[in-house]
Amino acid sequence: MALLYYSTLASKPILDRHGEKVASLKDLIVRINPEAGKSEEKYPPLAGLLAQTNRRNFWIPASQVATFDEKGIKLFSATLSLERFERRNGEILLGKDLLDKQLVDVEGRRVIRVNDLALGVRQLPHEQVAWLVGVDISFQAILRRLLPGAKAPRVRTVARNLDLLDWGDVQYFASSAPAVKLSVSHERIGKLHPADIARLLDELSYVQSAEIMAALDDETAADALEEMDPDDAADILEGLNEERAADILEEMQPDDAADVIAEVDADKAEVLLDLMEDEESEEVRELLAYEEDSAGGLMTNDFLMLPMNLGAAEALQYIRALEEQPEFVDYIYVVEPGTETLRGVAALRDVVFTQPRSTPLADLMYRDFVSVQTDSPAEEAAAVLAEYGFRALPVLDNRGEIQGIITFDDALDLILPEDLRRRVPKIFRYHGNPPTVGTRR
Repeated sequence: MALLYYSTLASKPILDRHGEKVASLKDLIVRINPEAGKSEEKYPPLAGLLAQTNRRNFWIPASQVATFDEKGIKLFSATLSLERFERRNGEILLGKDLLDKQLVDVEGRRVIRVNDLALGVRQLPHEQVAWLVGVDISFQAILRRLLPGAKAPRVRTVARNLDLLDWGDVQYFASSAPAVKLSVSHERIGKLHPADIARLLDELSYVQSAEIMAALDDETAADALEEMDPDDAADILEGLNEERAADILEEMQPDDAADVIAEVDADKAEVLLDLMEDEESEEVRELLAYEEDSAGGLMTNDFLMLPMNLGAAEALQYIRALEEQPEFVDYIYVVEPGTETLRGVAALRDVVFTQPRSTPLADLMYRDFVSVQTDSPAEEAAAVLAEYGFRALPVLDNRGEIQGIITFDDALDLILPEDLRRRVPKIFRYHGNPPTVGTRR
């Protein structure tokens, strides 16, 4: 199979079977969406040509094409329908809809710009058939378009051209062709790591970001927004239907949801909080009551808190029975029975492996714990966390009652320089092996 670049075909003459010019090539049309009852094709087939003559655009079906190359396109006959061209659903124009547009390289987890497009052409006994097989993102592709006839290999294979991306690895957007209906699932983007999705959302246009968000389930959308700068996440959230935005906020961690809500217009924020489930809304409202630059403004109120008289087996049974388990479960914050007064911190791994299983949490907890007050400066709390190497730090009110915890990933926002901060994914969203205890006996 030979490869031909779109740029070498554009504006070339269209010839009848006698070699007489009947029109010029205006664009190439491929069928992106499958026909009814057929499975989706990895490489969209050429559906036809958009031809132009005397400033009139008309359609030539691919079945009338005998051969085409950089010199021109030859048809089987001279019989043409000059009826004005109207695009059908599921079809896109390579030049108008894809060239110079942004797409997503799913394999490379990046946003790319289409500098040229590659067609795979195969000669059959009585016709040539073609498919859209690749996207060229190289600088040479730009030169090829600016300097027609410049020395460059006409036929290349994907293996020999590292800048020629396989179309099967590229994700396009329905918004690239607003005049027609395109069925785009974005399923492959939804399977990426939330940090990768967040980076793509940040780099894409507003319309493209909205298209991806509409395709994601609420949990995946929430995970992606948690990885973004709250201001950018708020911009995306404000562009969504209010009920959908509230559903996504419910799936977010309370501290992340509070950070985003704080960046939303006050009236809109109140509407979203009212649309959320009561429990999730109340958790977010509690956090919004604290100053942004305080430890209370940095903490999350989603953590494990158990009374000190529970035995290890009872504690684990209680945790397993929770309808929704906190994201951060490395530590159990042990309180005086019937109160929220913090008495110690227990490592979950100690509770899991201790013998006998009836050992009370009071015997497993670290009593000499380090904490900060809700009104402590956020930077001071982050510094304490970094100094001691803790994975999380309890935040208490002036009565000694625990109000929340600051995890290390939240502290990173204050510890790391801004340019590095955005490249570090949330550490505690995806648990690996349990850490060592971040408290002192």
